[in-house]
Amino acid sequence: MLLPSRRLHLVMAAVLMLIAAGCGGGAPTGDIDKIQVTLTPFEVSVVNTAGRALFDVGVEIMPAGPASHFTATVARMDNGEKRNLSHTLFSDRDGVRFSPRNVKVSGVVVTARDMDGKALKVEVPWTQ
Repeated sequence: MLLPSRRLHLVMAAVLMLIAAGCGGGAPTGDIDKIQVTLTPFEVSVVNTAGRALFDVGVEIMPAGPASHFTATVARMDNGEKRNLSHTLFSDRDGVRFSPRNVKVSGVVVTARDMDGKALKVEVPWTQ
């Protein structure tokens, strides 16, 4: 049987490990070999590395919590094309522009379709 003080140390260590695991910035997930996403303080950069054109490219800034999502769309991106989307291009469904001062962001999601109609998706955590 563990002493009460030893039990407290084990519980505290477990809590700290859970916090550390949940707070990690994380890496991009999804089709990162076909779409590269870079976040800067003023824009979101999207590069098509799929080897073919992408259609209906949607870039969505995901807020932390129940707030509205902010979106921007690009109709077509050719192979190797890079698009720098300023934060002012993103708006919610009511037309309100995105401002990192007003919204706490959890990440960015980029979706697209390739020439065969296959859906592609990349999720990048917000690290700013």
